[in-house]
Amino acid sequence: MKTFDELTAAQQDDAIGKVANNLLADIAEGAIWFYDTLKGDGLQARIDRAIALAVKKKTPWFASEYIMDTCKDDIFGMARSAAEDALYSEKNETIVHGIA
Repeated sequence: MKTFDELTAAQQDDAIGKVANNLLADIAEGAIWFYDTLKGDGLQARIDRAIALAVKKKTPWFASEYIMDTCKDDIFGMARSAAEDALYSEKNETIVHGIA
């Protein structure tokens, strides 16, 4: 297993990108919700406006793109934190998920 710091720069970028894509999909589907009153950054309001714009333009399948237009830095910041906390398996390593 490797930690984030043991990955090459290209592997780190790939890891962050994968986490960001998964996070964006969850946000666009409404599986993740942010409480603007707690953090005060208006992230959920920006997400809601982006989704509303996609619906208004009758292109809801582009909601993710609209979200990224206004929330890219936030999403990649969260993705980087999650990627830094993860472990990365080497080839032929057995991984068992969901035990603890």
